[in-house]
Amino acid sequence: MSASAVAACAAAAVILGLPVVAAATQLEGRHRVAVTADAAALAAADAATGWIDADPCTVAGEVAAGAGAELVSCVVTQSTGEARVVIARGSAALRAEGRARAGPVPLPPGDDSAAGESGWVWPAATREVSQGLHDGLAIDLSVPAGAELTSPRAGVVVFAGQDGGGIPEPCRANPGWWRGPNVTVVVRHSVAGQAIYSSHNHVAPGSPERLGIRAGSLVGPGQAVALSGMSGCTSGPHTHFTLSSTPTNTHPDLNPFEYLGPP
Repeated sequence: MSASAVAACAAAAVILGLPVVAAATQLEGRHRVAVTADAAALAAADAATGWIDADPCTVAGEVAAGAGAELVSCVVTQSTGEARVVIARGSAALRAEGRARAGPVPLPPGDDSAAGESGWVWPAATREVSQGLHDGLAIDLSVPAGAELTSPRAGVVVFAGQDGGGIPEPCRANPGWWRGPNVTVVVRHSVAGQAIYSSHNHVAPGSPERLGIRAGSLVGPGQAVALSGMSGCTSGPHTHFTLSSTPTNTHPDLNPFEYLGPP
């Protein structure tokens, strides 16, 4: 093949590749909006039924804004605890609707024998801590890349995806630690009528979806909700684990050792 023919083929490949790249980017954007819509709807439903002490549509707007999106509409039926929201991100073309209904967390089908009398289990395969209490009351669990990260108790997933937190200060000082947006899974657990939220962070992008985990998924104690990875600000594979009285994955206010026991 002549040099000019090779150049022509290369140019054609680039030209043909542009729509493919654009389509992939559009698909990823739609997926992120859909994930955020589900989480915003569930947050509104949680607030409507008292799991979150806030106005339902206000908290839905906060979830949307945290992911770089905008709350377009929010309808809550207080009598049933149902919420329906529509959010948009970037342009009117990237819109998604989410619907959710909140309530007590039932134990999902399956074997719950992993949980002790307390109902709590260690949220990883190995009972090792690489860093103790820090950033509030968070702990880092030592797990290799690709290892399963599990729910510490029966619950319902309230968020699974990029948290929209941006680049934290440690990664501005150490740019080599930045691995792209942090991917988190947040689960709501019912404990003596109160809500406790757990979160895994730095999880492998796309792993919650591959495990069938999304906002609204019921999970049992010890059930895999993600795989260990290198998302967010991290110098190596691990999970930044939190327990909190509010649906957040940063600066938690509950000591996990008081619920999980020592490592």
